[in-house]
Amino acid sequence: MSLVGLVLAACAAGLSGGGEALNGRRAPIDHIVVLFLENRSFDHLFGTYPGADGLADYRGRQADPRGVTYATLPQPLGRDRKADLRFPVDLPNAPFLLQRYVGPFAETNNPVHRFFHMQRQYGAGADGVPMGKWVAEGTSGGITMGYYDRAASPVQWRLAEEFVLLDRWFQGIHGGSFANHFYLVSAGMARYADAPAAERAAGVGPDGRADKDGEVDPEGWVVNNLDPPYPPQRTEHILRAPQATPTIADRLDAAGITWVWYATGWGGGADAVKQGLMPHHNPFQYVRRIMETPEGRTHIRDASEFSRALRDGGLPSVAFVKPHWKDNAHAVSSTVGAGDRWVGEMVREVMSSRYWPRVAVVITYDEGGGWFDHVRPPAVDRFGLGTRVPALVVSPYAKRGVVGHREYDHASVLKLIEWRFGLAPLTDRDRRAAAPLEAFDFTQAPRAAVTLP
Repeated sequence: MSLVGLVLAACAAGLSGGGEALNGRRAPIDHIVVLFLENRSFDHLFGTYPGADGLADYRGRQADPRGVTYATLPQPLGRDRKADLRFPVDLPNAPFLLQRYVGPFAETNNPVHRFFHMQRQYGAGADGVPMGKWVAEGTSGGITMGYYDRAASPVQWRLAEEFVLLDRWFQGIHGGSFANHFYLVSAGMARYADAPAAERAAGVGPDGRADKDGEVDPEGWVVNNLDPPYPPQRTEHILRAPQATPTIADRLDAAGITWVWYATGWGGGADAVKQGLMPHHNPFQYVRRIMETPEGRTHIRDASEFSRALRDGGLPSVAFVKPHWKDNAHAVSSTVGAGDRWVGEMVREVMSSRYWPRVAVVITYDEGGGWFDHVRPPAVDRFGLGTRVPALVVSPYAKRGVVGHREYDHASVLKLIEWRFGLAPLTDRDRRAAAPLEAFDFTQAPRAAVTLP
């Protein structure tokens, strides 16, 4: 059907601007691209964005481990866990603008962002306001309360102005990177039933209390970071049980729909880590069907091939793109400025390609990275949802300058893919998740690319 015919059919069917009435298989989107960055909360990047639920709505103050309100924030700590002398010793007990002290390309400490810690950080302060224990349950002093404004992320703020920013997108699982990467492709968690005692948490109670932290919970769910069972690996902490749980790869392959996970450094063999690969950011490297078959392994490619596919043709229907560790915005190894620059590079390439007229790009972050956010996540089960993270939808069919307020999480990426290609859900999580259809208006003519900073 032509674009004009599609629009007329949609109007005749009473299609809403959000696209909910449209059968996904008829949507004028042939390619879904997911840019997946690292470790920044929504308030940390967009807390001052006009029209978003941001820092102006926070009325609480942080409390110490005894539950007493801090008079001032504890001294921010640097990468060496010592006082970071770029910051004053008497910061007010409130969120503060990091750019007063450090630029967007300046490295900072890496706040704790582990499964049990993160849940405890959501606790109320002495004033009864939730999210009051970020500092007390952190390991970086008061720096976790720092945020950036437009000057640090000019590309992403520009994309928000021109397309759609979603201010209720949450990481799927409390804690860090691996669990949320695996959840992104499976709507579930990895299992390690025979994990050694050294890797297991113990004495776990409600609200994230644990006598002993660990990478695996007492029931054998991997809640923190372990390297994959297949090389290349970066550490000796390895999940030695290859995963057989269904992933979106199974649904896509069964339907004959092309897909690729683009991981920077993947083509580097033994030197992959040196060339940018972070193995625990590569979820299909844990999956037996992918890693133990020649066909499966062809679906993991170096990120340079994403750019080549945009230029030369061959872009798959579904593309997940993971940046180099220097560009992924993860504190210590990267910066907010580097992540924003990478987003700009990728989006410009998409916009200038032959695929722009029929593409949807979802830009989000794996987890909050231990940076403060004032919105307490909804509890859907004992694993999440976790911290609110930035999320943008960029497409020629995206609405212009809209802030969406519906609830989403990383399973919403799966739901969007499933909606578009008519695929069955993987778990109850993606079955119940909402696809971010409020971001689209398929009755409008496709928009031209925009100029980015």
